Amino acid sequence: MYVISSFDHNIQLELALTRLDQMGITKDNLYAVPLIEFKEEAKLFDTIHRSDGISLLDSGLAWATALTVVGSSYGFILRWGPIVWGLIGALTGLIIGYILDMIFNKKRRSKKNTLIQPNVFILVQCDQNMLHQIKAVLLEHHAINYAVIED
Repeated sequence: MYVISSFDHNIQLELALTRLDQMGITKDNLYAVPLIEFKEEAKLFDTIHRSDGISLLDSGLAWATALTVVGSSYGFILRWGPIVWGLIGALTGLIIGYILDMIFNKKRRSKKNTLIQPNVFILVQCDQNMLHQIKAVLLEHHAINYAVIED
């Protein structure tokens, strides 16, 4: 039978592998497969099938709305009128919101990339009588999850 489990790439993984080796599981019956993280550039626009959760338009539209109202209101007493000052406020709000989103999302993306660590899958081939001991080792060393496949 096979026991498959996943670990974060940390010291607990190394301790679990050492413990399984001490239990008598040979290296021929123990496989550790590190996953490789996809490196992908951030897209400017989201599609219907893929979204990264970062929108560069939301706060820009909010700022544009607010500054359009302010520009239109003051436009009644200014020279070019409320329509022109409303459009100037909208354009200014879009630019301010876009710049603020770029600044904050750049910080958020850099934090996101440093916190993600790829997982490691472990495949252990064992007998039925070793199953409970292997589960105990995985639980003790904080495996994320596991599965058992019987031959």
